[in-house]
Amino acid sequence: RAGGMFTNARAGKADGSDTLPSENMPAPSPLAVASTSAPIRVEPGRRASRASPSVASSSLGHDARKKSAPGLGSLALSRGRLSRGCALVTRASAADAPPAIAPAHLRTTITPVPPDIAASGGMLLADQPGMKAGFGDLTAHDFLRVDVDAPNLRVLCIDPPILTVDDFLTHDECDALIDAAAGSGEMKVSAVGGSDDGINIRTSKTCTLDSPALTNHPTKKAILAKAEALLPQLAGLSASKAAFKPPTSQSPYSFELPQVAHYEGGEYFKTHEDAFPDDVARRKGYQRRATVLVYLNDVAEGGATRFDKLSPPLDVTPVKGRMLLFFPGTKASMPDARTLHTALEAVPGHEKWISQLWVCAYAGKHAPEGKPPGPGDRAARRAAEKAAKKAAKKGGGGGGRR
Repeated sequence: RAGGMFTNARAGKADGSDTLPSENMPAPSPLAVASTSAPIRVEPGRRASRASPSVASSSLGHDARKKSAPGLGSLALSRGRLSRGCALVTRASAADAPPAIAPAHLRTTITPVPPDIAASGGMLLADQPGMKAGFGDLTAHDFLRVDVDAPNLRVLCIDPPILTVDDFLTHDECDALIDAAAGSGEMKVSAVGGSDDGINIRTSKTCTLDSPALTNHPTKKAILAKAEALLPQLAGLSASKAAFKPPTSQSPYSFELPQVAHYEGGEYFKTHEDAFPDDVARRKGYQRRATVLVYLNDVAEGGATRFDKLSPPLDVTPVKGRMLLFFPGTKASMPDARTLHTALEAVPGHEKWISQLWVCAYAGKHAPEGKPPGPGDRAARRAAEKAAKKAAKKGGGGGGRR
């Protein structure tokens, strides 16, 4: 597959270790699931079904009889007010605290929203105030915290989290970026690795937004600013010098260079993952943690983004200005295979334009507070040495003038 795209991109491990250390994961906030009627039980490989109202507890997305990694754990079930009988994630009391939740990359279960809700465009969080805190905690636990108060935010799947925001970009912003990309002369056949049988899995054309005509484009700036607002941990990132450089222990997040992709009718991007395999992430020293994909035009027929691992598969329809957000990599810097997806072909006579942005996070050892970074993180070590010299000079050390 194609490697990450940064300014002055580097390859190789960020430290000298042979394993990929996980970030220290905070204890999960207690979560509960409630419904206006009987609770919704989701069993592995089955559609959602109604359980008896007398059930006091259940396993959501997990069969407790099997010795496998749990999904969201055994969650307390209680009644709550929620329109259309939709599953609700809320904070529960300490007495109802669930057992430890398996890391996302080990979970094979899916926690969907009810099929009728998904088919109607997803669960609008603005209409579900009781769900906001719990869902925000869920995204923060294994992925990146989402601003659950963002306008037009809809949940298409609870775990793995798949969300959309309509009107993320205005129609004018979409049109301006299409025109600029099409007229830039930079659109090239997308570079991505083929399958084992030698067949190219992608036939679209792509350009990165770093050419003179595109690097300061207003729509590019709008995408970055709105991505930062939606993912609060990225606040101020686009204005930093490290915004498009590989992450380090001192600057743990960065953006890959945003792209624009164009699919003519019949062109496709076959089933794939956005995250790097474990060994590649270790070699690069970072992992793709979030995909921010914006549809720049309406596609009347075909062109959907299909999440193949969901049951039934989830198709996200291209709507001009709509943003699709999901998390291909986890806080443990591991791929979440449940986010496997396909760019379906637009029907001949139609076309699809999208913008895509990947958020990356450092996948090496994080220096403990108060201690210098490890020897493998050259950039962080040099920064620490420079800061130490500056402090010594300011304090009169090293023979400097007083």
